[in-house]
Amino acid sequence: MTASPMPADALPAGPEPAVEDPEAQKRRRRRAALLLLLLAALLILLLTVIWYLLFRQPITPPIPPLPPATIPSYATSVYGVTRPAGVAVTPSGDRLYVAETGGDRVVRIFDGGGNPLGTMVPPATTGTDHVPVYVAIDPLTEEVYVTDRPTGQIYIYDRDGRFQREFRPVKQLPGWQPLGLTFGKDGTLFVTDVGSTPQRVVAFDRRGEVVRTIGLDAGLNFPNGVALDDEGNVWVNDSSNGRLLVFGQAGEIVGRIGRGSSSGNLGLPRGLAIDNQGRVFVVDSTGQVVAVYAVLKEGDRRPEFLGFFGGEGRGDGQFAFPMGAAVDDRGRVYVADTSNGRVQVWSY
Repeated sequence: MTASPMPADALPAGPEPAVEDPEAQKRRRRRAALLLLLLAALLILLLTVIWYLLFRQPITPPIPPLPPATIPSYATSVYGVTRPAGVAVTPSGDRLYVAETGGDRVVRIFDGGGNPLGTMVPPATTGTDHVPVYVAIDPLTEEVYVTDRPTGQIYIYDRDGRFQREFRPVKQLPGWQPLGLTFGKDGTLFVTDVGSTPQRVVAFDRRGEVVRTIGLDAGLNFPNGVALDDEGNVWVNDSSNGRLLVFGQAGEIVGRIGRGSSSGNLGLPRGLAIDNQGRVFVVDSTGQVVAVYAVLKEGDRRPEFLGFFGGEGRGDGQFAFPMGAAVDDRGRVYVADTSNGRVQVWSY
């Protein structure tokens, strides 16, 4: 008997195909993704090494520097002076000289930490009062020059305060009454003369010979602070006219700031200083602030006003009829806070 063939649908079924667990699929995909990330990181690192070896510089551009601050911040105050007026400081800041117009009426010397070191006493003259007003340091000798208002003299002291001699012009100047003073880098002495007619700024060489006379046609009225910029321009606070004038090397007015209440204008400018970054500091005694300007750029007639610091009051960072100003090479500004009996130090 012959067996009949089995129908096709009756063939025995084979084993069911294996189905991958969903969690296993996820783990496999994660491993693949991680492997790709590692390969990409290795490729980036390899390209970076090749770039550096070829060009010796980073691939990304350098971060641009932050813009410099235009206005300093209050740091500290130096006390122990009565009605300070003029101030001068060495470039390193290790000596501070302060002329006091009240009390003993001497120039007081402080170290860089504000500690008293001594005094500069005017020469003994019977029956003569002395009131030191402005101070400047000779850059060539470190001698300190002090204007004395009642006597109309300039007294010269050594660095430690010992009196040396009087400064006398070689030729007598009619009405000579020195007030503000400063030095050029070559040792030329610039002095504001408030006793002459018209008032002026006189420049002297090392022998005391007059080498320049500035401002004869400017109508100066009680000029106080005077300073020089790196271009040789002479900046003068024309105090009673409420102006800041800039004179070029030929004696012409190349820039000015006028009196007024709008931004950047002045009231009663007295002290004046220019730092090594080209910032000009003008003490406005009635405004109770220090105005900050930039030195003139080509074509300018009005110095750029950068802002001001201070304000009326007795607290830290506030002024009461400030007078003198000085700067050192470490970004510090010294301001004679006259009626508050201190010198404030501001810093960049």
